[in-house]
Amino acid sequence: MKKIVSFGELLIRLSSPGYQRLTQTKSLNIDFGGAEANVAVSLAQFGDNVSYVTRVPENDMVTSAIRHLNSFKVDTDDILLGGDRMGLYYYENGAVGRASKVVYDRNYSSTATMKKGMFDWDEILKDADWFHWSGITPAVSEGATEALKEALEFAQAKGLTISMDYNFRGNLWKWGKEADEVMPELMQYNHVMSGTHPDVDVLAGPIDDALFKIEGDKIMKEYPNCKVVVFTSRGVVSASHNTWSGALYDGEKVYRSTQYDITHIIDRVGGGDSFMAALIYGLRNLGGPQETIDFAVAASAIKHTVEGDQNICTVDEVQTFIKTNGTGKIQR
Repeated sequence: MKKIVSFGELLIRLSSPGYQRLTQTKSLNIDFGGAEANVAVSLAQFGDNVSYVTRVPENDMVTSAIRHLNSFKVDTDDILLGGDRMGLYYYENGAVGRASKVVYDRNYSSTATMKKGMFDWDEILKDADWFHWSGITPAVSEGATEALKEALEFAQAKGLTISMDYNFRGNLWKWGKEADEVMPELMQYNHVMSGTHPDVDVLAGPIDDALFKIEGDKIMKEYPNCKVVVFTSRGVVSASHNTWSGALYDGEKVYRSTQYDITHIIDRVGGGDSFMAALIYGLRNLGGPQETIDFAVAASAIKHTVEGDQNICTVDEVQTFIKTNGTGKIQR
């Protein structure tokens, strides 16, 4: 089976326990995450052959992080050792009207200091047919942008399918250029993408299919390689109660999922990553676009009930979830 390669920064996640605020807690829970690592973990649990590529230093925290990925059967053989530190982020869980909070500490990390020419992409991609990235990587640094562009050039030359989650993080774009100056050139390589900007990426409230089609056509016109555009729609009742749905546009028709009413969110971090992983799985393994968007949204709905960055579920569990919660009401 050809492999999927996911490329991005591996992070340490430090979370305040329960619903404590970062300003009040006296202890932090240690976990590992990062958008592209989260995608790799989900795909491995679905049974796909997936390789995760990043750059990290040599220390005990990295050893623990790699063991964590290996425990889900993610291939880490192509992880590059170098640099001085892992990036990390601090997280506090929201409640009622208080939103969750993320504080990044990623400056001068091994990923932020990587450069073009460090990775042997010809070797890394030789047995792959799919490459996944997100807009978080070019946000980190100019060097990370150059390394990513090199990977995309190799992936395109080898005929891989390329997918992207825009994943706009305004507080990460600090290295001298804005997302709108950098992303369009990188997005020209994409065949599958989720949104293109914060005003399109997550569309809340009742949305007519015509709007999805209009936005999808705009994206496909601007990026001719793109064949599939997906959107997610989140309605926020409170920090722990959201609605969640999605739509897929293939250039001809809009396919919509069930809208789930998630009344007791445990952890929404990684929700978009779980969606993208399940979308990739669906496009590679399921019967068609309707089955794919149904699977992707259901898997992501499950992630909202799982603590930590990664979605811990199998294909059978997602399919059972769809049957059990077909009305959109998630049963407790």
